[in-house]
Amino acid sequence: MTKRISFWAFLCLFSGFLLQAQTKVNLSDLSLPLMTTGYGKAVANKSIDRNPIRLNGKEYQGVGTHAESKFIVSLNGKAKRFSAWVGVDDEVGTRGSVVFVVTADGKELFRSPVMHGGDKPAKVDVQLKKVDTVVLEALSGNDGISSDHADWANAFFEMEEGKPAALPDCRIIEIGAGQTLLTLTVDKKNNLLQQYFGQQAGLESVFRNGEQKEQAYPTIQSNSRFTYWGEPALHVVHADGHTSSQLKYVNHETTNTDDNVTITVIHLKDDTYPFFVDLFYQTYKKENVMEQWSEIRHQEPQAVVVKEAASSALTLHARGYWLTQFTGDWANEFQIDEYPLTVGSKVLENKWGITSSNGRQQHFMISMGNKEPSETEGEVLAGSLAWSGNYRLQFEVATSGQLTVLSGMNPWSADYTLPAGKTYRTPALIYTYSTQGKGQASRNLHRWALNYNVREGNTALLRTIFNNWEATGMNTSDPVIIPFLKPAHDLGFELFLLDDGWFGLENKARVLGEWNSTPKMHPHGMTPIIEAAKATGIDFGLWVEMEMANPEAHLVKEHPEWLLTEPDREHHLQRGQYVLDLANPDVQDFCIHAFNAILKTYPDISFVKWDCNSPFHNPYSQYLGKQQQHLWYEYTMGLYRVFNETVKANPDLQMMLCSAGGARCDYGALRYFHEFWTSDNTNPLRRVFIQWGSSHIFPAKVQGAHVTHMGKQPFKFAFDVAMSGCLGMDANPVTMSEKDRAITKRAVEVYKAKIRPVVQLGDIYRLVSPYKTSRSVVSYVSEARDKAVVFVYQVKNETQGVTIALQGLQPGKQYKVEEVNIDAPASAACAENGKTLSSKTLMEEGLHFNCSKQFDSASVYLSIVN
Repeated sequence: MTKRISFWAFLCLFSGFLLQAQTKVNLSDLSLPLMTTGYGKAVANKSIDRNPIRLNGKEYQGVGTHAESKFIVSLNGKAKRFSAWVGVDDEVGTRGSVVFVVTADGKELFRSPVMHGGDKPAKVDVQLKKVDTVVLEALSGNDGISSDHADWANAFFEMEEGKPAALPDCRIIEIGAGQTLLTLTVDKKNNLLQQYFGQQAGLESVFRNGEQKEQAYPTIQSNSRFTYWGEPALHVVHADGHTSSQLKYVNHETTNTDDNVTITVIHLKDDTYPFFVDLFYQTYKKENVMEQWSEIRHQEPQAVVVKEAASSALTLHARGYWLTQFTGDWANEFQIDEYPLTVGSKVLENKWGITSSNGRQQHFMISMGNKEPSETEGEVLAGSLAWSGNYRLQFEVATSGQLTVLSGMNPWSADYTLPAGKTYRTPALIYTYSTQGKGQASRNLHRWALNYNVREGNTALLRTIFNNWEATGMNTSDPVIIPFLKPAHDLGFELFLLDDGWFGLENKARVLGEWNSTPKMHPHGMTPIIEAAKATGIDFGLWVEMEMANPEAHLVKEHPEWLLTEPDREHHLQRGQYVLDLANPDVQDFCIHAFNAILKTYPDISFVKWDCNSPFHNPYSQYLGKQQQHLWYEYTMGLYRVFNETVKANPDLQMMLCSAGGARCDYGALRYFHEFWTSDNTNPLRRVFIQWGSSHIFPAKVQGAHVTHMGKQPFKFAFDVAMSGCLGMDANPVTMSEKDRAITKRAVEVYKAKIRPVVQLGDIYRLVSPYKTSRSVVSYVSEARDKAVVFVYQVKNETQGVTIALQGLQPGKQYKVEEVNIDAPASAACAENGKTLSSKTLMEEGLHFNCSKQFDSASVYLSIVN
């Protein structure tokens, strides 16, 4: 019995020692990157020079640092005391001079004398009961910081409970969007710095590499904390001619507009001039998307010249970076190029005056790491500049490894003279961050676009369109077009779009700038066609190009000052047309009134295709006079005014963007439109690649996808491709073969009944890439995940079929598999057609397709079985 009591007494005593040991937290166990130093980085259990810690000949554990050093520790009132031996490390001999200070909640508890190398260490033992924050400092002895190698030896906190936590010595601004976090800091000199961008994380992860010194909105400058000689986000010439700016933090505010959207505005001011920059961050929690722009103003005695003003400047830290960019040409838009970025700068820019998919586009993805971009894995930053004019994206990799992404209007030939009191606003960069590859980044952007950017994005389904363009070109005459209406309706189409050619003068058709129906095509106006469409039961739409004028137009003769034309130089007219000067408010008013007059004259028009077929070949505005460099900015702002006023006057009008095919594809213009014409190339094989590329940035609902006879490829293949976007058709319904008519009617019917809601409002999963294989496979899953559509396109011959594992389905559910757009079940390409399978089987074992020959295709519809 005595032995048993002794055993339990020993166990209790040992447990007490264990408990006491658990309350001791070594200083070296805290997040040392948050300890500031005058040189190098603080080190656990080593001196600042990475040697064993030695004070007066004795070796210790602890923390080695260098004056001036500061470490802030949060205790939350849970600590008992702090204990340490302090001194200057023996590695400097007798040099160095350091004063150690301990402050608790603003009250100094310990201050050492000036200590030198070789001195005996001083003992620190201070009581910390009910203290919230303690500050440990190693300060220079007023003779500079040379050799000030300071040690906190055998340093620990004794805690009553909990654990101390290191805090940064700065103000923190956290901007979160769902799973994404952007952390900015303000240092003691009021510099605004970017600390972190990535997945949501705690302070320890955010500051794991210490306080960063990268400007959040960089200007070229040098100071005691950092230097910056890279491409600036801001470059202005002040009223006195000074070209340098140093922006300092003033304050910031955050407003929740609802439970999903938050706006943070950070106010900056130059430290010398009455010059102000406001940085705006609008975040969307559910969509995991950020929208960033800047506004510039001043109160200097004379105008300031804005030479460069970026929308954003993001800094990334990774072991490598792969850029996904979108290139192409007319009828070959949205081609994907992917390659690693190396040290130096990569610039994607446009100088056309209008956005253009002919060349390089203002969208990008950055995949972080050394691996090639993946649809399902890895960190990805995806962005798109919401701007319909000249743009520039710059990706600059420093020799130290970080990547700075600058985005905004192109500063080329665009100096903006800003008077006092006027605000200069940059376009917004829309961006998202994903830890699940490019696929999730695309889905984030798509959901944001449908919920917040595209007109009626998450509500109304867009109608199926029949267009006359491929069949008749500019011949829109009543006898040609009216016979199209009933066959188009009988094929299942809901809207007939009359394309280019219906307008002009009394003696000449197709004169841009004359927005009345021409008697050459329509002797009784548009009424006969519109009434015939109504009688048939099909809606009616019209093509316009309000920004242009042909030389024969009255406005060209009456208002030559309304044209973009260079004085005393030969005029180059692409497609024989002038670009109107939308920097001029009178020209804006003309476009607004002319457009609204069409709709007022013919109120039954329910759809408009808005085209723009020429960049700025003669970039000179008579209205702007000596301020020609304002043209690129003011034209685009004028264009947005025209869009805005026409939408306000016609709120129920469905509108499609078009620009030399798929050129004007940007989120700036899409605020006013429902969709865009993705490309003039309707060859279905080429469309597989075009639509694969555009799906990286834009949802299927905004991508016009029409079936034509271009390429003379199988009609079923063409419809399977087009049904993955906003389905339409350009053809002659009168002369169409019975076989093509049957395929068309079948496809349109199944699109409207089953596929359209899933494709237009669902989430995309790009499953097999046509760039890496002989086929393309994409699927769309409804937001509720109760329905899905899978499209398989064979782009090259192959020796065997393919098995496709699906993604995004609801766990634990049963789905019925139904291949659609086929003559009969016997012609199905999907082996599981007609079966009911679990989501587990569909996502792990997949569906099997016998597609192997070029132009083989399949469209499969899945729905949950209750």
